[in-house]
Amino acid sequence: MTKIQEIKEYSFKDKIDIKSFDTIDKFDEPIKIKLFSFDDATDNEYYTSRFEELLDKLKIKNTKLNYGEHLCVYKVNCTEKSILEKIIEYPGVHKVSFFPQYTCDFPNMISARERVEELPQPKEGEDYPIIGIIDSGIIPGHKFLEPWIYKREVFVAEKYRNYEHGTFVAGILQYGDILNLNVSEQQHYRILDVVVSPNIDPTKGDTDTLSEDRLIEILYEVIGKYHDKVKVWNMSLGTSNICKDCISDLAVVLDTIQDLYQVDIILSAGNYTKIPLRNWPPNEELGNDDRITSPADSVRAITVGSIANIGIDGYVEKDMPSPFSRRGPGANFLVKPDVVHYGGNCTSHLCCSGTGVISFDIYGNLVEGIGTSYSAPAVTALYAGLRNSINEENSREFAKAFLIHSSNIPDKAKVDTQYFHRYYGYGIPKQNLEEIITCSKSSVTLVFSGTLYSNSHIEFNDFPFPPSLCRNGKCYGDIKMTLVYTPKIDPAFGQEYCRANIDAHFGTYDFIDDEGNVKGFGSEVPLDKKWDQRYEKEQVENGFKWNPIKSYSRSIKNGIEEKPWRLMIDSVARLGDNYDGQNFALFITISDPQKNDIYTEIIQLLKNRGYYHNDIKIQSKVRHILGLH
Repeated sequence: MTKIQEIKEYSFKDKIDIKSFDTIDKFDEPIKIKLFSFDDATDNEYYTSRFEELLDKLKIKNTKLNYGEHLCVYKVNCTEKSILEKIIEYPGVHKVSFFPQYTCDFPNMISARERVEELPQPKEGEDYPIIGIIDSGIIPGHKFLEPWIYKREVFVAEKYRNYEHGTFVAGILQYGDILNLNVSEQQHYRILDVVVSPNIDPTKGDTDTLSEDRLIEILYEVIGKYHDKVKVWNMSLGTSNICKDCISDLAVVLDTIQDLYQVDIILSAGNYTKIPLRNWPPNEELGNDDRITSPADSVRAITVGSIANIGIDGYVEKDMPSPFSRRGPGANFLVKPDVVHYGGNCTSHLCCSGTGVISFDIYGNLVEGIGTSYSAPAVTALYAGLRNSINEENSREFAKAFLIHSSNIPDKAKVDTQYFHRYYGYGIPKQNLEEIITCSKSSVTLVFSGTLYSNSHIEFNDFPFPPSLCRNGKCYGDIKMTLVYTPKIDPAFGQEYCRANIDAHFGTYDFIDDEGNVKGFGSEVPLDKKWDQRYEKEQVENGFKWNPIKSYSRSIKNGIEEKPWRLMIDSVARLGDNYDGQNFALFITISDPQKNDIYTEIIQLLKNRGYYHNDIKIQSKVRHILGLH
């Protein structure tokens, strides 16, 4: 139950999000004005039309911007403070600010000691999936990358272009495993090179800026143009604006775009560069200074943090969060970042010689660099492989579930801090497509997908549990469960942005009575909550409630009493919201640490109990590459 402690007037000062507003006399850049959004379209139309009448009366030049259906934003050119104050007094004004400026994270690249002469190039006649890279651009004519370019869309004037960051990002996406993980081959992609970020380093030439409104205009244009062919996009851009308890405006727009065009955007978590950086285990001295920055709080996007690829004595060990990697949570304790990958390591003073990740400079030489910008494209490549491999109708949910389900958090990190999800999200994904979508005989992954309605549930009683994991009246084994769904979203509700919640419970029960009621059910994954953990605040902060992704794991080493097993999936909508249907994908993996063939046991039990089942539809080409039959 929610308790209202106080109701206050939304004051003039509450509307202003401009630092040192009281000391500014004139404004030399456009003003961003966001109006309140109402449930009633008539109310929205009333307030916007009256607002435009006010601007016309004041003779203020303005443009209504396309921030999607959920946000009403104007770009206002007003230099006089006294006039702007009259605009702010209008009752429909929600927030007044400058437009955030978006840049690539710092390149921070130094020469590497290794060199490479030959790398795989496109094979004639081969049909490669396409990934969009929204960045500073890949330098034309690059020895290794140019052959992979599908098309270019350029939104930066030539004199402001600096290709360093975009070239490095593309190198990680296309050859990161070969250059950094010493594998012999990896999946490759065509690249749609979208040049949006201008040079910001005066030592490298003329500089320019990329404002939020311009970035949004470009995203609608380019993703709208290519969404039929390009389903996955990498965008390692950010600001210094730390995420707060409500979703940022750009994150809302990204969520809207992804839903509109059925695409997925992979984002970097952002870099914290104030010296001294965070060591590991983390301390609390930083407060919220190292929290993720906009737009990494996007609910639909996959946000990627960085872990160390090479340990540094006295600072951060391998697989621990990089000192610069920003951490969660997102708005209302949503899990962000979603996953982490190798983005380099450094000392607390940003020294990274020999500990960065390897990619290309603009001349085709190998260089090393650090940053979450460089961990994100590694995940983009993995995710694009999943998205393009799965033929299922709800491939977005399936691909996310595969990625998250394959991820794990090192045991050491769980010991170092109880807030490990804030640094790792759901963990480090497996390194290649084959590991993610195949399993051994000693484990079985069951996938459930369907549609839930408000306040409804789905149950599977007498769930097949492997006999090999039952002995002496007890059940053993390792169980992992990952749930992914795409809830309705609405920024008008602030912290209650996600409007639906789905939960899954896997456990045992005593019996089913004559009326069909299940008696004595207790969840084992996740474990049943104690009473003090059932309060809304506790469930939101530590129990994944309202998170559109949930993942739990448990190793049952001491055994639990052998009883029938049950899976239950239920849902609830926010007060006043009812949804027509909520699709979900649930993955459950049961593994035997003793390596018995439980896969065959489960399949046979499914047949005996009349469960209808079939394999996930994987593209024939991918099945052949992975040796699946």
